[in-house]
Amino acid sequence: MANVIPAKSVRTKRETDAGYKNTTTRILAGPAQGCNSVTVRVLTIRPEGRVPRREYDCQRILTLLQGELMFMDGDGSMHMLGEGDTVIVHPYERHHFQNDSSSNARIMIIETRDRGRT
Repeated sequence: MANVIPAKSVRTKRETDAGYKNTTTRILAGPAQGCNSVTVRVLTIRPEGRVPRREYDCQRILTLLQGELMFMDGDGSMHMLGEGDTVIVHPYERHHFQNDSSSNARIMIIETRDRGRT
């Protein structure tokens, strides 16, 4: 049976870990919602905001929903992302985002998990 998650039930959390600045996250689907193979989240990165340069053990598909973001890929190259742009980040590829614009940026992140790994 489908699991319907009303938008008003999804809490916004301010990111306070080291390296985050002016960033909030909303987890739309993940293990807590009964979704065991994928996590879907939306990050809002306000002007002068950033996400630390990190790597993850999953593949990430990133789509910019609103605004502009600078994206640093695993090779250290910078890319300006605009609305609708999509990036596929492979497992263990270090990457980073920052918002150098004067308006909010929102990005949807889909993270896939290999059921055979922990």
